[in-house]
Amino acid sequence: ASLISQSAPTGHDRRQSRHMHALVLAAAALHRFAAPLAALRPRCAVACLNRLLLEPSECAGDGTATLPADDPRTQHVRVVLRARDGASIRAGVLDRGSSDEATVCWLPGGADDPPGLRLALGEPSRLRPAERPRIDLLLAMPRPLQFGRLLPMVASLGVGTVYVTAAAKTEKSFFSSHLLREDQAAQQQLRAALVEGLAQAGDTAVPRVVVDRRLRSLLRDRLPQYGRRLVAHPRREGRDARTVGEALSGLASSQAAIDAGEGQDGAGSGPRVLLAVGPEGGWDEPAELELLREHGFEEVTLGSRTLRTDVAVVSLLSVAHASLG
Repeated sequence: ASLISQSAPTGHDRRQSRHMHALVLAAAALHRFAAPLAALRPRCAVACLNRLLLEPSECAGDGTATLPADDPRTQHVRVVLRARDGASIRAGVLDRGSSDEATVCWLPGGADDPPGLRLALGEPSRLRPAERPRIDLLLAMPRPLQFGRLLPMVASLGVGTVYVTAAAKTEKSFFSSHLLREDQAAQQQLRAALVEGLAQAGDTAVPRVVVDRRLRSLLRDRLPQYGRRLVAHPRREGRDARTVGEALSGLASSQAAIDAGEGQDGAGSGPRVLLAVGPEGGWDEPAELELLREHGFEEVTLGSRTLRTDVAVVSLLSVAHASLG
């Protein structure tokens, strides 16, 4: 005999069951369409995390910027920071400079409308100049989704320029990424991804992105001078390769070294470094590695493991910045 007594379902039970079934279907439909709808929501060109960032076009000549009440940055200052009139917050103007003492001034709102925000950063000459990081990245184009996730990471860690190119193991379809299109909407999305990383790090120097599918011509014609050029590749038996820390250990930052390895305007103190990261299958052996060596690259390694592009880039940039100090 059954241990659980069962009775025939009543009309109320059947109606309740139908209601529950409808709720389950509705929840499934919401789950199915939530992600696509979220992807359609416009992204703000500038975010507000550890520093409120402004576009140069948003700033007046007297160093003030006025933001509407519905701007995400205004909401962040009001709801998250809870800053009052006269409070100081960290702010900056992209590619211009930053201030840790930007003054908050709330503008009068309507009866039911929250106030707008006026931010006073002071005279532009008083901003701390945006210093471009000493490290640039030469990147074999990864999968488009991975590329989009990687942009805020590299901006947060600090790079001056990202050179995007093709390697022998790079799929041609990867260059169909909407972030690499030249139309205004795509360029705004690319910039928004980079600014997202800057807001996390509190920096204002937006990394430049240069796309050239031809690796050989990029190496020959488009790269400036560098104090070190390093190419990352998994360690192989019978082939010596130093770590990034070892390769950068002797890189001085004297004025003579700066003059010899500057390579780009307004870029940090010390000789510049270029890190080359290949596709997830590695650079083609031996052709691409020999080509890179011919253009002054020294092979470095993170070990014998073949890493995902995002893991390799984040690891290499972290070690390189720690080695440069």
